[in-house]
Amino acid sequence: MNRTAHTLFTPLILLALLASPAAAASVKQRVAAGEIVVYTSPVKGSEAPAVVVKAVINASPRKVWEVIRKCWNYTNTMPRIAASTLVKRSGNKVYCKVTVDMPFPYSDIWSITEAVHLADHKRGRYSRTWKLQSGSYKNNAGYWRLSPYGDDPKRTYVIYRGHAVPKAYIPNWIRKKAQKSSMPKMIEKLRVLVR
Repeated sequence: MNRTAHTLFTPLILLALLASPAAAASVKQRVAAGEIVVYTSPVKGSEAPAVVVKAVINASPRKVWEVIRKCWNYTNTMPRIAASTLVKRSGNKVYCKVTVDMPFPYSDIWSITEAVHLADHKRGRYSRTWKLQSGSYKNNAGYWRLSPYGDDPKRTYVIYRGHAVPKAYIPNWIRKKAQKSSMPKMIEKLRVLVR
């Protein structure tokens, strides 16, 4: 590396290191203020990023979990779901078929996923981690994480991360528009359901 490149490169590294804690603090502050924070995160080996959602819901984690765990009821609890059915259960693994309602002129897309459910009722910590088994996706994986918000067992800190890549080509602007509208709606609907 030549001297000029090194001179430019060093401040960029310092700036990145200094910006990271501030960005994290900003998300925490926004969530604490009641905002639904939505952003993307790169996924290794994929051009499509994952979508991350963070928010606080004014209900206990267990109450929120009762909605999240029932993937067969997502037509009633999640936005843009055209159909959802339980395929089978095996221990803490739950298999569901879920069909997403796509805007015209695109066909609806579906997947069967295997989800691992972990529930710690004593600590109020829950997770649902899923991966694709079959369907009209190249990838459909992610997780829900629920925990008490701070020291308040009647409030839930929600983290959702999803990486869904359909086999059919969908322009980036449509994907981004859908994410921007449906992700906040997902949390808003949860907030209403668990009142």
